[in-house]
Amino acid sequence: MKKTFITVAIMIMAITLSGCGKNKSERLNERELEIEQKYGIEIEKVREEDLKVIDDYFAKLPDGFVKELKTYQDYEEYPDRKIYIYVSGDGITDVKNDLSLGDYWILDKNREIDGQLAYCTMESAYYNIKYRKNHMDAMFSMPLFNPEGYDYSDTTEYFKYLYNEDNQEEAYFIGDEPALDDIDDEARIFSLLMTEDEKGIEILDKAPKIRKKALYIRDVIQFSFDTVDTTAYWNRHFAGKE
Repeated sequence: MKKTFITVAIMIMAITLSGCGKNKSERLNERELEIEQKYGIEIEKVREEDLKVIDDYFAKLPDGFVKELKTYQDYEEYPDRKIYIYVSGDGITDVKNDLSLGDYWILDKNREIDGQLAYCTMESAYYNIKYRKNHMDAMFSMPLFNPEGYDYSDTTEYFKYLYNEDNQEEAYFIGDEPALDDIDDEARIFSLLMTEDEKGIEILDKAPKIRKKALYIRDVIQFSFDTVDTTAYWNRHFAGKE
């Protein structure tokens, strides 16, 4: 009798756990769909804890900005371009751009998601402008804000221009990778503009040359996208400080 009771108890527990797992999966799918429809994005593979971060991040963007970001002005034959979000364990953050299909935002599950979302936003903005037949050359003018004669391929001198506690006034870059790639430079700085992290805000306040780059990026985005104005979330760092 005791053995039968234990067997039945185990069966009930297994059924209960299975049911809970299924319900959790269904809730996750429903939440994904809700966020996808809310912002016009596609979520291909994320964890449950990432969904709130994604929702909170996209809520900060100007109304209509995501639609404008994924729509290429001079390619009306591709009206259904999308932004796909995929969280991987490959240790990389990147945007894979496909002219006809959309942008694939690859996020590293081992790092904070919100900063990576901002990074990918800037990369997508870069591609959006790049593919315009009459794109604004200013979008590709980051070198003008670097030391005279500096080349992003310089692997020997860049360390002199990295931001740290001992080098703030003359800092041009916030890390090794931005110092060696112009797109990465733009994307990392935009991440600072979207951050709530005190250290990131400190960089914008204490490094005037990096701040100039941030202002340039702010101006280019505002000029290039109709849905962006001075009320954009990333503009809050400059209110009353320009």
